[in-house]
Amino acid sequence: MYDDGEEYEEAYVFSIAGATEEVLLAVASDLTRLPGIPSGVFAMVTNDEAEEIGLGRRVELPLG
Repeated sequence: MYDDGEEYEEAYVFSIAGATEEVLLAVASDLTRLPGIPSGVFAMVTNDEAEEIGLGRRVELPLG
Protein backbone atom coordinates (compact mmCIF):
# COMPACT_ATOMS: atom_id res chain seq x y z
CA MET A 1 0.00 0.00 0.00
CA TYR A 2 1.13 3.58 -0.47
CA ASP A 3 0.09 7.02 0.61
CA ASP A 4 -0.22 10.35 -1.17
CA GLY A 5 3.10 12.10 -1.49
CA GLU A 6 4.19 15.10 0.50
CA GLU A 7 7.07 17.55 0.25
CA TYR A 8 9.85 17.31 2.81
CA GLU A 9 13.16 19.22 2.72
CA GLU A 10 13.20 19.74 -1.06
CA ALA A 11 12.14 16.14 -1.75
CA TYR A 12 8.78 14.62 -2.62
CA VAL A 13 8.10 11.70 -0.27
CA PHE A 14 5.89 8.66 -0.77
CA SER A 15 5.54 6.01 1.91
CA ILE A 16 5.03 2.37 1.03
CA ALA A 17 4.43 -0.49 3.46
CA GLY A 18 2.86 -3.89 3.82
CA ALA A 19 5.63 -6.17 2.52
CA THR A 20 9.18 -7.20 3.27
CA GLU A 21 12.00 -4.69 2.88
CA GLU A 22 13.26 -6.61 -0.16
CA VAL A 23 9.89 -6.41 -1.93
CA LEU A 24 9.35 -2.74 -1.04
CA LEU A 25 12.79 -1.75 -2.35
CA ALA A 26 12.17 -3.72 -5.56
CA VAL A 27 8.85 -1.90 -6.09
CA ALA A 28 10.43 1.48 -5.39
CA SER A 29 13.27 0.65 -7.78
CA ASP A 30 10.82 -0.34 -10.53
CA LEU A 31 8.91 2.92 -10.09
CA THR A 32 12.06 4.97 -10.70
CA ARG A 33 12.20 3.57 -14.22
CA LEU A 34 8.81 5.01 -15.21
CA PRO A 35 8.72 7.90 -17.70
CA GLY A 36 8.84 11.31 -16.05
CA ILE A 37 10.60 10.21 -12.87
CA PRO A 38 13.63 12.46 -12.28
CA SER A 39 17.12 11.20 -11.49
CA GLY A 40 18.43 11.26 -7.94
CA VAL A 41 15.67 9.09 -6.49
CA PHE A 42 16.36 7.29 -3.22
CA ALA A 43 14.54 5.29 -0.55
CA MET A 44 14.75 5.70 3.19
CA VAL A 45 14.38 2.39 5.00
CA THR A 46 12.71 3.11 8.33
CA ASN A 47 9.73 2.04 10.41
CA ASP A 48 6.55 3.56 11.72
CA GLU A 49 8.19 4.29 15.07
CA ALA A 50 10.69 6.77 13.60
CA GLU A 51 10.39 10.16 15.26
CA GLU A 52 10.30 12.01 11.93
CA ILE A 53 10.57 11.63 8.17
CA GLY A 54 14.11 11.26 6.89
CA LEU A 55 15.44 9.02 9.63
CA GLY A 56 16.74 5.64 8.54
CA ARG A 57 19.05 4.02 6.01
CA ARG A 58 19.30 5.71 2.59
CA VAL A 59 19.23 3.43 -0.47
CA GLU A 60 20.01 4.90 -3.89
CA LEU A 61 17.57 3.87 -6.63
CA PRO A 62 17.20 2.20 -9.02
CA LEU A 63 18.81 -0.92 -7.61
CA GLY A 64 21.47 -2.79 -9.59
